[in-house]
This record gives sequence, structure tokens and C-alpha cells, in this order.
Amino acid sequence: MEKDLLLWQKFRNGDRAVFELIIREHYRTLFDYGKKFLSDRDALTDCIHDLFTSLWERHQFLGSTDQIKPYLLKSLRNRIIKEKQRSNQFIFIDNDDELFLNEEDIESKIITSEYTEEKKKQIGYVLHTLTPRQQEIIYLKFYENLTNDQIATVLAISRPAVANLLHATLRLFREKWETLLHTVVLFIASL
Repeated sequence: MEKDLLLWQKFRNGDRAVFELIIREHYRTLFDYGKKFLSDRDALTDCIHDLFTSLWERHQFLGSTDQIKPYLLKSLRNRIIKEKQRSNQFIFIDNDDELFLNEEDIESKIITSEYTEEKKKQIGYVLHTLTPRQQEIIYLKFYENLTNDQIATVLAISRPAVANLLHATLRLFREKWETLLHTVVLFIASL
């Protein structure tokens, strides 16, 4: 966090090399997070570009932060929401489509190598039964490895609300997982 504070201060003072470092370090994370909101990748690229352009133009007036990644994630999220409200060209992904969790992303983080492909499919099924908000908090926690404080910043909710939502989501996941396993065991037993 001290590293982020120092980098951000240098950026705010107009250090272009630090700004380019921030872009290189966080572009992929922003793109991966943003594609969960936008189906149009060109529009997403434009949003990220506009975000960084705006940050550079306003660098002298920005506040201090010791957590660059959550700051950028929240800024991108807000920018996408504003663009959605301003223009109908942005198409949000429907609840039935992939949102925050897909097999390439979160499952590879959650599932360790000893699980079989079948178990990966079962976990994917359970994850996709969660609400978009529940999927988002799992994505931020387990894929982006954000702390509860950082998630609170990104989602603009309190830290206790993050803890409650995460707890409830993990409890629901566990219940759905146990139900699925029970169903599979009953099915196999009936064969």
C-alpha cells in the first residue's frame, strides 16, 4: 500500500513514466473486469482509454490513494454505468449470459488441481445460479484478490456490508453445492 501511495503521488505530480507503469500494471485487470459489464469489447477499450485520458488530464486535482487497483476498478465501473445511462450503444450482458464468473476465470482460481473436470462443471453450475451481485463479489474476492476494504471501495458499500454479502454468498454457494452433491449421489445410487 505504501508503494501505491508513492506511485500515485508521483503520478499526481506529473510523472509520465509512473503513469505509463500504472497503465501497464492495471490495464488487463480493468479489461477483464469491464468485460463483465460490457459485451462490446471496442466500447470497453474506449472506456478504459477515456478513463486513463481523464486521469492524466486531471492528475493534479486527484485525491490521494494508497490502493490504486480498487481506485481504478471503481472509476471504470462508474464510467461504464455513466456511459450506459448516456448512450444506448452500450449493451449490458443479460443475467442469462456470462457475468462475473466463467470457467476460464474464477474456476481456475477456486478449484485446485486435484478436482476433476466434472467437479469444475458442477462448481460452474452452482456459481452461475448466484445473482450478478453475488458473482461480482466472488470475482473481486477470489479472482482479483481484493480485501474486503478494497471491495467496499469498488462497490461503494460499507466494509460490514461486504462482509455480510460475502458471508451470505459463500453460505448460499455451500448450500447449493451440498444439494448438488446430494443429488449426484442419489442419481448414482439409483443406477
